[in-house]
Amino acid sequence: MTVSRWHASRVWLAAAALVVLALAVAGPLARRAVGSRVRALAATRGLAVDWQALAVGPAPQAAFRELTVTRRADGDTLLSVRTLEVGLDPWSLLLLHPRVGRVMVAHARARLAARPSADADSLEAEEPPEPGSRPGDRERAERLRGAARSLVRLLAAPARRLPRLSLSDVAITTGPREDDAEPGAGLTLRWLDLAPSAHGVRLATAGALLGERAVPFEASFAYEHDDRLSGGVRFDIPSVPGARPEPLRITVDGALTQERRLGRVLLADSTRVTVGTVRFRLGGAFERSGPRVRLVAAADSLTAAQWRASLPAAVLGPLAGLVVRGWYAQRVSLDLDLERPDSVAFAADVTPHGLRIDAAASRLDLLSLDQPFTARIHLPHDRIVERDLSPANPHYRPLAAIDSLLVNAVVTNEDGAFFRHRGFNTEAVRGAIAANARAGSYRRGAGTITMQLARNLYLGHARTLSRKAQEVVLAWVLEHLTWLTKERMLEIYLNIIEWGPDVHGADEAAHFYFGHDAGRLTVDEALFLATVVPAPTKWRYRLEADGTLRPFERAQMHFIGRAMIARGRLAPEALPPAEALHIDLRGAARDVVFPPTEAHADTIPS
Repeated sequence: MTVSRWHASRVWLAAAALVVLALAVAGPLARRAVGSRVRALAATRGLAVDWQALAVGPAPQAAFRELTVTRRADGDTLLSVRTLEVGLDPWSLLLLHPRVGRVMVAHARARLAARPSADADSLEAEEPPEPGSRPGDRERAERLRGAARSLVRLLAAPARRLPRLSLSDVAITTGPREDDAEPGAGLTLRWLDLAPSAHGVRLATAGALLGERAVPFEASFAYEHDDRLSGGVRFDIPSVPGARPEPLRITVDGALTQERRLGRVLLADSTRVTVGTVRFRLGGAFERSGPRVRLVAAADSLTAAQWRASLPAAVLGPLAGLVVRGWYAQRVSLDLDLERPDSVAFAADVTPHGLRIDAAASRLDLLSLDQPFTARIHLPHDRIVERDLSPANPHYRPLAAIDSLLVNAVVTNEDGAFFRHRGFNTEAVRGAIAANARAGSYRRGAGTITMQLARNLYLGHARTLSRKAQEVVLAWVLEHLTWLTKERMLEIYLNIIEWGPDVHGADEAAHFYFGHDAGRLTVDEALFLATVVPAPTKWRYRLEADGTLRPFERAQMHFIGRAMIARGRLAPEALPPAEALHIDLRGAARDVVFPPTEAHADTIPS
């Protein structure tokens, strides 16, 4: 070591010693400064922060004990942490660019606000054309863009400059939805370790996804300085009670390039994602400008047998009993600029090669739906009811025997493009993505009548990704690999869907509400029944105490009527003004709205 370098080292060591000494002497002042800064930052977000103890040490670091974060508006606790330690990188202080070098969190509970349930697949009475057209839309949309920019910044952060992150016993949950129809979701982390190194950064974690049933997982990923991204995650999927969970393995091997000056991160098109033995190519880009995300996933040769061998039975659901011969290619792409959500591009293409259902080997019978059968109708909360779809059922109605006003009103409200798409409506998906991005929250889904038919006949209503994927696949199969016509699918649908308490099918609904057959309905009656379909258990809330339609219900009915007119399904002169819409309850529903008074025997005063 030369003399000059030796003197320089002594200067650096002396400076470091002075920083440590200053922090030790100024402990109380530092605690007050740190505490004031934390509280001020929380206040700008409408939050309040409190703790039992705060220590500022010479490392330099700050350690909180029993920290809580509450919402000022209602005092609701959003976060509680038994131990939180944040340490600064000492060398960054000497360079006058302080940065966090270490974060440790132990025994923490965070709760996110649950989104309210929505009638996701139906038209809304007032669709917001611009952000801000509903209270809070503009703010929510901006928060969404801010969160996306933060994600891009995180992905673009130099791996060697990421702080060491250690988590233990951390839970992040959402509360039950407003109607308590589904349990809260979230995840728990037994432990997580994010460790920068000379070669890059490594992430390892173990925990469980929360929902109707907990799904344990273990994951490990490495991001090297040569841009290579590799690793995988294993989920232990619960099966039937008493049986061992089945593993689901997903791995990734590719390249992630950080272009920090341009504010974007590129995922190489050659990146391979493997689900069990099923391989996809994945590529795309994440850009801070907008922000914007572009993704493309493709596979050249996929078979149903590969999926059955790669996915646990609980993930496959009824698809485990469906045997399909042949193979197919698939490509899905998304291009979304959150600054211009209406410009979103989405495509999902399947190219079949000799696909056909092997009826002899399949336990799931989809090829006889064009014949009379007994439908097992899956309802929320795992309830199942049956309806005979044959002339033996006095309420079964062929499509031609259901008033066309009702048929057209339901199709307009539930799936206006039903007769044009083949089970999956990419235009509706594009519209839903744009609407949700404009609003900054979940406002609209893209379900089709075919998907709802699959849900009601085979799947149930659990809000899980696996159930949604099963729904999409079954809808595609019903449209492409069976001989069902659109008219027959619509006929089954209108004879099984729920319209009230143990009310299934159009004719049962017409009798329950109006006391007559589904073959003769007024415009008002048809529009009312169409609004009930998305939330049949809440039909009573559409009416005032005296049985008249509530204003929001008349607005919804009139909106559907106008949509029918625009699509040539209703003559303009047939739609009354919104304020003139009305219904007369003459069926069993009348006794729900106007309970019969109990007869009381005459009493003789003593």
